Formats: sequence, structure tokens, C-alpha cells
Amino acid sequence: MKVALYTYNTKPRGGVVHTLALAEALRAKGCSVIVFALGLNGTTQFFRPVSAETKVFPFAPHENEAFEDRILRYIDTYIAGLENEDLHQFDIHHAQDCISANCLNRLSKKGLVPFFLRTVHHLDDFVTPTLVECQHQSVIQPKALITVSHTWKERLEHSYSRTSTVIHNGVEERYFQHGQSLEEIKTSLGLHDKIVFLTLGGIEPRKNTIATLQAFAEVKHRLPQAVLLIAGGATLFDYRDYRVQYDRIVEELPSLVREDIRILSAPDNQMVQLLYQLADVYVQPSVQEGWGLAVLEAMASGTPVVASNIAVFREYLTHEHNALLADPLDPAELAAHMLRVVRDTELQIRLSTNGIYTASEYTWPMAADRHIHLYRGMLTDGRTGKSGEAYC
Repeated sequence: MKVALYTYNTKPRGGVVHTLALAEALRAKGCSVIVFALGLNGTTQFFRPVSAETKVFPFAPHENEAFEDRILRYIDTYIAGLENEDLHQFDIHHAQDCISANCLNRLSKKGLVPFFLRTVHHLDDFVTPTLVECQHQSVIQPKALITVSHTWKERLEHSYSRTSTVIHNGVEERYFQHGQSLEEIKTSLGLHDKIVFLTLGGIEPRKNTIATLQAFAEVKHRLPQAVLLIAGGATLFDYRDYRVQYDRIVEELPSLVREDIRILSAPDNQMVQLLYQLADVYVQPSVQEGWGLAVLEAMASGTPVVASNIAVFREYLTHEHNALLADPLDPAELAAHMLRVVRDTELQIRLSTNGIYTASEYTWPMAADRHIHLYRGMLTDGRTGKSGEAYC
């Protein structure tokens, strides 16, 4: 079986991490796989080496370009690159996001792609008519949909009357493996004797970074050795207004709090693994997630988790068992949970132990098997014109 996976970016965002891990797991199962992507700022490679074949189409930025215009140009650039590829060789065309799905939709209308499916990690709250329609088409046009959680399966059924197959993310095996001791890692990064709170995803509304900031400010007053690390965050979307609000709040904080808020905008693949390991607590008070892959990665690393009590997280997190769950709109409750974890050794051990067990239940080989089963079903459907021969 020849599978083409399509993603919108090359940076370590959740959907991209998912795509690369899935590609490698499918390849390990015997599939022939290529990952297509759009390379922002002219990049031509992914954030890490990939054992599957990849092809990145560089995207050149335009100064002062409106957000909506940029999104539409993403699609045009992606299509222009794909039109030069031999797309007919692939049995499966699988989009991982709104932009890729719109590209495949237009290519299918040109007869270059017979059908395609899409994984819906989550949907964005667009307000402009063009982007609302872009997202709408990305959900209604695919032949089949995959969701990464039951929460989003129900959302698509309610909002779009579309069924989907739930296939959860896996966790890369490397996150369960520890090479250095916690203190060795901390010392190497100048964090000796610090209590480290980590959050991934950068500064953006969906991740609720401002609530994390406000909670940390409260924690810092009670725990002077506390440090907040905010890592990652490369995205297609424009969150400048939210960043301005965040910066304004930071400027109003006492200097003793400000100096221990550290932003790591582009940690490499190895550094992300070390960050999970050195963190005393992983904090993720998101107001919206598709599944929350970073939470599972932190749990696999043995790091206690404090997260929001949104429905997606409650699919695999249980308060007091493998995480502490807080109201994402209540920074004071979030701060109380953060403090409780670092002060209660018995709780730390319980959350860490149960977290590792929970994370071990989600593997990429299992996810690959479920994808292959779905792919085979689509290929044996008479409407696709495929013969039903044995595939990987």
C-alpha cells in the first residue's frame, strides 16, 4: 500500500508530531509512505530526521500580509507543489489538517486525487467568512474522517452530521527512557535547586498560557525557587493580540517573578525529551485540545501532570489518580494544584506511577494497525475502483 500523508507545517506542533510518528509506524508495518508538508519561511526539512520519505514545499513569507490572505496563499502554494508530483501512484491520500484537506479537495476536483480522508485533531474558531468556509469544506469533503478523541467525534456528529473513526495518538517509546538523572539535566541547564514547571505549545489562547502565567505568579510568591518554562509554539496562526496581552501582564509582575519565566521558542527534538524529564510538574490548562499528546508524553516521562478538566482530557485523565485537574478559567485553583504536587511526595509518586501506566496504553504500532484497517476498508469499497488486493 502506498500512503501519502499531508501536513501543514514542519515544526514540532501536535499534528505534525502525530503525522511523522504515524508515517514511521506505517512504514514499520510494511507500507510505502511519503509525508508532504509546507515549509514556512522557506524551510525544506522537518524539525527532526524522519525514517519515512518526505517532501517539503518551501513557503516564502510576504511582509505585512493579512492573515486570511496568507492562509489562502498557503493552500495555493501547497497545490502548486503537489501538481508536480505523481499523485496517481498513491493508494491513500490522508490529510492531517484543514489546509491539507482543502488542497486535496481542489486536487480531487482536477482529477489528480481519486478520494481522500482527513484526521480532525481539533477545529479552530474562525470568524471571517473565507476561513469559516475553508474549515467547513475540510470537514464535509473528505471521503472519511478520523478523530483522535471521542469528544471530537461527538462534536463532528453534532455540528456536521458526519461520522468518524476514533484513532488515538500513540506515545513515542523514547519518552519512557531516561538516560541522565533529573539533577544532572537541571544542572546542565542552569536549573539546579529549582522547582521547574513546564508547559508546551507556546503562547496562544487555546493553550491558555495567560492562566498558566497567572497561576505561576501565585506559586512563585509561595515557592521562591519555582521556575516556569514555556516551550515551543511555532504555528501558522496569528496570535499577536494574545501575545501583547501576555507581555503586558508579565511587565506588571514583580521582577522576582519575571526573571524566572523562561521562553524556549524552538527546542529541538532531544531538548523536548529532556524538558519533560527535568520538569517537576507539567502544566497544561488548555481550553481546547484535540487529544493532548504533550500530556501523554510528559506522563510517559514520569512527570506529574496538572491539566484542565476539559472533556478531552477526562477521556484518559482521572483527578487524583494520574493527574490533577483544574478549572481552566480559575488560575487560583490551578496554582493550588501546582503547589500541592510539589509539596506532597506521596501524590507525586502516585501521579507519576499511574501516569506512566496510562501513557503505555497508547502506542504508535497500535495506531498504525487501526489506520491500515481503515485504509483497507476504503480500498475494497467498490466506489474507489480498487481491487481489494492484500496491502501492508
